[in-house]
Formats: sequence, C-alpha cells, structure tokens
Amino acid sequence: MQKQTDSTEKQADKPIKTDSVEPVQKEGDKCTCESDKACKLCEEKTAQVEEYKMKYLRAIADYQNFERRIQDQRVEWTKNANKSLMLKLLTFLDDLERAEVFLSDKNLAHVKSTFYKLLKNEGLEEIEVLNMEYDPNTAEVINMEEGKEDNIVIAVLRKGYTFNGQILRAAQVTVSKKS
Repeated sequence: MQKQTDSTEKQADKPIKTDSVEPVQKEGDKCTCESDKACKLCEEKTAQVEEYKMKYLRAIADYQNFERRIQDQRVEWTKNANKSLMLKLLTFLDDLERAEVFLSDKNLAHVKSTFYKLLKNEGLEEIEVLNMEYDPNTAEVINMEEGKEDNIVIAVLRKGYTFNGQILRAAQVTVSKKS
C-alpha cells in the first residue's frame, strides 16, 4: 500500500505533457489534425463536448422549473391559509351584521364597517345577487316564493363572498317563482 501512495504522489508532482493533446475545433474551423485517426478523435471529442453542453443546459432548465414550481406552491399554500382564515372571519362579520339588526349603535356600525374594509383590502368581495337572476354558481336556494317574475332573487338570507376572484362562500337566497 505504501508504494502505491508514493508512486501516486510522484506522478502528481510531474508536469502534464500537453504536446499530445489535440485542440478542440470550433464549428467552421478547418481541422488541423495530421492524421485521420487524430481527426476522428477530434470529432468524437467535439461530439462529446456538445453532448455535455446539452446535458448542462437541460439540468439548468430543470432546476429553473423546479424553483418556479416551488414558488408557485408557496403562493398556493399562502392563498389556502388566507382562505381558511377568511372563512373563520366571515362568521364574525355575520355576527356583527346580526347584532346591528337588533342594536342601533354608532360604535357597532363603525366596528363593522372598519372590519369589512379590512377584509375588503385583503381581497374579500361581496357577491351581489339581490334583484338579479338566480345563478347556481354564486347562490344557494333556501326558499322559493311566488312572485311576478321567475327565477329572480328576492331576499338574501346569508351574504356570499369571493376571495381573490374565487367563490369563498355562496349566498343563501330566496328565489321568486312565477305563479
């Protein structure tokens, strides 16, 4: 074992001969190799360099796609976390609106409007359905009553909301039925 290590160290100290190494040709350059065997070796090395270059570029592209996918996942996780928080906060907003029906207090109205503005700034929007044609994508029918027109929302029992353009909660409504 000792002799192998010593011989390896001696070889490392020797300078590398560069006389026998053929230069890699660029595209369009004429081959300066002196023999056909050397020229074939030059072509093989050029092909190998191109192969390594393609593998390198593919690895870089894969890594960039991976980074983009991770960033998209982080954004999606944040949206889902915010969505679940908004659902919980909507129950509090509903309670404030119900309390406002029974109490006519300026402070309560101020708290409700401030809270709603805060939610709106975070991306919450109320779905307007009253006096409009019933849309099953934005509202859920709880009651049907006779009316002049068919399929028109005549009362909102619970407001519906969107969060960042997606429906967070459908409105619960009463719809008219033509008699």
